[in-house]
Amino acid sequence: MRTDRNIRLAIAAAIAAMAVLACKKDEDEQEILPSLSGQLTFELTPFVERGVKVTVTPSGLRHPEGKGFGYYWKASFKEKNDTTRKVTDDPDVVKGDSTYLFPMTLDLGTYTISCTAFASGYYSSSATRSVTVVDQEKSLIDMGFSDDDPKFTDGRDGRTYRYVNIDGTDWMKQNLAYKGDENAPVGIPYENTEVMSGIFGRYYTWDEAKTVCPDGWDLPDSQDWINLANAIRDPEAEPFDDPDGIFYDISGAMMVDAKFNTKDNEMWEYWTDQPITNSSGLSMIPCGYADISYSGSQENGTLVKTGNFDSAYLYAAFWTGTENPDDGSQALFRFIYWDTPALQIGAADKEYFATPVRCVRKTE
Repeated sequence: MRTDRNIRLAIAAAIAAMAVLACKKDEDEQEILPSLSGQLTFELTPFVERGVKVTVTPSGLRHPEGKGFGYYWKASFKEKNDTTRKVTDDPDVVKGDSTYLFPMTLDLGTYTISCTAFASGYYSSSATRSVTVVDQEKSLIDMGFSDDDPKFTDGRDGRTYRYVNIDGTDWMKQNLAYKGDENAPVGIPYENTEVMSGIFGRYYTWDEAKTVCPDGWDLPDSQDWINLANAIRDPEAEPFDDPDGIFYDISGAMMVDAKFNTKDNEMWEYWTDQPITNSSGLSMIPCGYADISYSGSQENGTLVKTGNFDSAYLYAAFWTGTENPDDGSQALFRFIYWDTPALQIGAADKEYFATPVRCVRKTE
């Protein structure tokens, strides 16, 4: 009996040893699978409002054998994941779209949508995009607004703006968001996403900025900016008088310690050189600027304008109504940059550069 037991134990040990060797062989000789052809991608709007449905369409992959394959979708704001299927490799047939509703109860913030393409006998391929959920009324936090702020309504679109009177001139406390009409659109929204128009305002070329202010309001020229700088400077400092000058030690009085979407997302997060007081009440935020490109045909009226946006969270830039005296193709703009405690001046192309706009109205 003892001999039989020893034999059984020896056989069991041998089987176990063979299993370990087999596993090690599998690990050392893992099957190398082929890949699907191409690269998976999909478009996703960078900003969206709650209550909106968005459909995403994957593309870029083909099955090497002309067969179909599937897509596995995961959204960080949903518990349930989805699977869609591309029935055939024909690009004109089903593409495996997935549709998402951003619920009204969703917190403001940034979320991700991920897509993985899979097919039997092939490595999977994945892509991920992010989308930020915003609110026209709530995305800008701590803007320094008061219930007592005077307001006016733009009769063209019914939008209401706050303003502050500084030394006999009314200055808008918010960036202009007027977009014209279908026949004569003006300006573009941040990241070419319309929902951001009412949050950051629109970005206008100089020719647009010259004509876009509401009735009774104008684009501030160089003298308006000098007057503003002198009104908010330290009374002990030397007056400003150079239309091309840099106005030092006043930028903190124009900046507001605003946050975007959440209390910990500071817009002037890099500022270290001057306290942010917003003592002027202008509530300036760093929305950056846009380099403009055009597509389509000017002759048949199909010219489309888009922007490549830069330096949000670093620059607050605004057109002046004054051309560059040294170059007629350019105009002057005023800006605050995060690393210099001054209101600075620059010149940029009238047609291919765009900034937000603040309008002024003389009261004296």
